Amino acid sequence: MFPPNVTQEEACQRAEVSARTDAIRQVAGETLSAEETMRCSEQGDEAECTRNSTIWTFVGGFIRDTRNYKSETVVETGAIRRCEVSFEADVFVARGKPDPNFDVGVALNNPIFRDGENLVVTLNPSLPMFVQIFQWLPYEKGDAQVGRIYPNVFDQATRIERKTTVPSMAGAKRYDLKVSFPTRQPNRLKDVDEYLMVVATKTPREFLDAYSLNDFSRVLSEIPPEESRLARRMYRVMRGSE
Repeated sequence: MFPPNVTQEEACQRAEVSARTDAIRQVAGETLSAEETMRCSEQGDEAECTRNSTIWTFVGGFIRDTRNYKSETVVETGAIRRCEVSFEADVFVARGKPDPNFDVGVALNNPIFRDGENLVVTLNPSLPMFVQIFQWLPYEKGDAQVGRIYPNVFDQATRIERKTTVPSMAGAKRYDLKVSFPTRQPNRLKDVDEYLMVVATKTPREFLDAYSLNDFSRVLSEIPPEESRLARRMYRVMRGSE
């Protein structure tokens, strides 16, 4: 359902995303995880804390083909309309179960960043593993949505055996990971949420530098679950002072 300030094209695109997710969910099931962060500030004897809670949902599969695609827009009530999308889907799901002994802890130096502040990621592996870090920007489109930030030209070693920071100690002498508030966001928005997705694998894997979110999900779904682990962390970016 969508109001007059949302275009029919945008509403039907959202409906198709929901339909695709539901199709995969019916075959592969769904995994939920929760993440909670708290930021406190003090002024004199008073402290104020802000809690930010996120529930992740992950469906482990992708759609290889669709048939009998239908899209219809109808008036729901008043100025509210509804876009209905339906199709038959060929869903691929990787076989196997995740290895509970293969995991990676991910910590950020801050849950909330101002425009231009440095981001530091700490990785803590349960076993030796190959790690790559991607940044997901939900407000972008196409291949600008998911971009790789590690490895890079300054930090190229992907195999880790112990607690590691990105940038590494050697890499930090050559580069910073700076968080930037997106310039094309409306002025009314004072903050946006962005995400890091850490992909850990037991053997080396080749990835592109950039993906759309759908293509990235497809690539992850093609890796056997017992051979990989995906860890996600959300952070908030505040607009800088003008």
